[in-house]
Amino acid sequence: MIPNLIISVSALAKVGKNHFSYTAPDPTRVYCFNGGAEFVAKKFPNKVIDVVNFRLPIIESDDMRWALPLWDEFRDTYKKDLEDGTYVTYVFDTGTEVENICQQAVLEEQQNIAAEKGKDKQRLATNEFLARNLRMKALFDMAKNAGVNLITLQYLKEEWVREKGRDRAEPTGNLIFDGWRRTESQVDVNLELRAITKSNRQIAVANVVSNRFDRAMNGQTLDDPTFADVVALLLGE
Repeated sequence: MIPNLIISVSALAKVGKNHFSYTAPDPTRVYCFNGGAEFVAKKFPNKVIDVVNFRLPIIESDDMRWALPLWDEFRDTYKKDLEDGTYVTYVFDTGTEVENICQQAVLEEQQNIAAEKGKDKQRLATNEFLARNLRMKALFDMAKNAGVNLITLQYLKEEWVREKGRDRAEPTGNLIFDGWRRTESQVDVNLELRAITKSNRQIAVANVVSNRFDRAMNGQTLDDPTFADVVALLLGE
């Protein structure tokens, strides 16, 4: 018996990340940072899926301060929801944006400290990323301690590499995880979704990249998977 799961789902846009997450047990709470979550939720009329939208401001300059209040609002809402115990499943839509906001919020805190000392700060020092890592890890730990399902959605992005002797990086054609690099170590199952055409229709195929239950399951695939399909795979059913 698996009481709850922490799952990472990575894919290109419009492949089916949200659709998969809404197949999880409800009631479900979705923290949406890019709009459109309600549209997909309407495809599940028999489920309770509550979406809270966080509106990112229009950011036109690196000098803009915008992330601190947004991060505090998100974290406080998430913490309160967990304490209330209304929801069984929580969804970060997307974890890519959550990590971006978290890192920028940490930078803005350091910028405020520097400004009080009459200094200017443009980027985080290596040791200052610890605060970002701790805050991101706390999001996963809170879900684990509450005994709920957490599904974090990430984008995939093209990998760029600068080869020796070259002045700039070049695209490799490979798709890689776009988000907090330590996500895989925090989740129970790491999935990648790809869209393929099968029998003249497009489907989403999930590849089990890694999991904490059985390494023999890594590399297995599921067509148009649901949350129940993943549970059945993990249970060997």
